Amino acid sequence: MRLALALALMQFTAVQAEPVIDVTKQIKCAAPDSVFGYFRDRHGETALWLGYTVHDTQLTLIINKETRSWTMIEHTPEMACVLAAGEEHTSSRVDF
Repeated sequence: MRLALALALMQFTAVQAEPVIDVTKQIKCAAPDSVFGYFRDRHGETALWLGYTVHDTQLTLIINKETRSWTMIEHTPEMACVLAAGEEHTSSRVDF
């Protein structure tokens, strides 16, 4: 099912979208306990959502409902990397 969906998306993308480009950005990584502990202790952020990737990693969205800060972390048992962070979020549905 996932393969069929991925193939269909690739076909649609090839017809409708501009070429995909590779982008490199610097990210910060450390041991998971250090990364999650920092955002928990310093920013009061707790896990809201967890997803499993096809690359054997996990994505976790952590938020602080009061300050509205958020952080997206990709992690394995050995390493956690901050992919993005911000100061505003919404729980409303977003249509693209």
